[in-house]
Amino acid sequence: MTSDRSALLASILADPGRINALSVEEAALLLAQVAAIQAGLAVRIASAGQSNSAPRRQEDDRLISVEDAAERLGVTPRWMYRHAGHLPFSRRLSRKALRFSELGLKRWQAAQGPGR
Repeated sequence: MTSDRSALLASILADPGRINALSVEEAALLLAQVAAIQAGLAVRIASAGQSNSAPRRQEDDRLISVEDAAERLGVTPRWMYRHAGHLPFSRRLSRKALRFSELGLKRWQAAQGPGR
């Protein structure tokens, strides 16, 4: 954002009534820039919820079998198949192939709290 746009944004933040003095083109441009800032801030906030260690990449995740996931959760493979549609970490690779995100399963377990 240019210094002119930064000054304009700062003046509007200080006095929101200044919005009425903007032309439609200026308002549209400023709105697009604010939307980009908002998206960047949302990503920053969402990433802050991750652990403080080095950020994990999607490639660090691996898909595990139904049997492995069932063992980790202490349920039967049949239970995993029946509930796969409701488990946010399930990944249906095809009509007959079901796997589970290892990272997703760990996050889900952590969110369930102790004793589960």
